[in-house]
Amino acid sequence: MIVKDLAEQNTAFVGVSAGAIILGPNIDVVNHFTPQLNSVDMKNFAGLGLTDIAVFPHYNREDLFPNTAGKSIEDRLKEFELIIECSVVRLKDDESILIQ
Repeated sequence: MIVKDLAEQNTAFVGVSAGAIILGPNIDVVNHFTPQLNSVDMKNFAGLGLTDIAVFPHYNREDLFPNTAGKSIEDRLKEFELIIECSVVRLKDDESILIQ
């Protein structure tokens, strides 16, 4: 895979929003929060695996991830972490993370 080859050559990658998610091990968090976006009934949610860190961007944007049950993003992320047995890095719109 071209991206993995470039990563092995120490190429820097910048992932913004969904781009930050896809660099990780999977995109399960996208399907958990916005299953309606999966209009093609995708079953494989593998990410590029360039890092083992799962990221949730827009953590401070409840308006982007409305919930009819009245649960906050944090409540739903905690549920997701229990279901998937992982830890998710929460990033607000003005935050970033450097992974080396």
